[in-house]
Amino acid sequence: MIDAADGRVLARADTRTSAAGSVQVPHPDPSQMGLTIGEGQDGSPLRWGRWDGQALTVDGFGDEDRVLMAVSPSGDRMLTVTHDQDTLAVHRVADGSVESELRADALPGHPDADPDNEDAEVFFDYEGGFVDEGTAVVGTVESDEESGEGRHWIVGLTGMRPARRLTYPFPVSGLPRATGDGTWFTTTATENAVHVWGL
Repeated sequence: MIDAADGRVLARADTRTSAAGSVQVPHPDPSQMGLTIGEGQDGSPLRWGRWDGQALTVDGFGDEDRVLMAVSPSGDRMLTVTHDQDTLAVHRVADGSVESELRADALPGHPDADPDNEDAEVFFDYEGGFVDEGTAVVGTVESDEESGEGRHWIVGLTGMRPARRLTYPFPVSGLPRATGDGTWFTTTATENAVHVWGL
């Protein structure tokens, strides 16, 4: 924990990990922060930090091997995907408990996939987020790339209703990035334009 005013270190905590990299995921309350830690093929532990003005506490949510993708606009929920990318989950921020899950094998295969390719499987990307408190946008772009155009999905988070494939008026590239205000955005392949989308 660093004081933004003068850079002074206020507190330190051991994450008990061997990080190859990490990504901070902000919370609406600046005294909290999520941290997803990449350990390469060994996994991705999730840590949650809280600063009460005096002490920094860092919790690990069990032995879950999950990548933290986003925190909901209210700050009450978080969205994760397993390290092997086969399951999305919504958790309560208060204790990390899972409210609902969606498995990637519940999604249809890519429509342009080679029917003779028995190894083709659908899996979620590591990036996605909350369009609003009850809806997420996620992608299967990485798993789709061998078959054709990458797909984006809208997921109803109450009970993890089946995902609905998004259709756009023109081809989009890359991953969807949610803003939490009812919209999400994509960038063009050349990254010289941003397109903002709404339901």
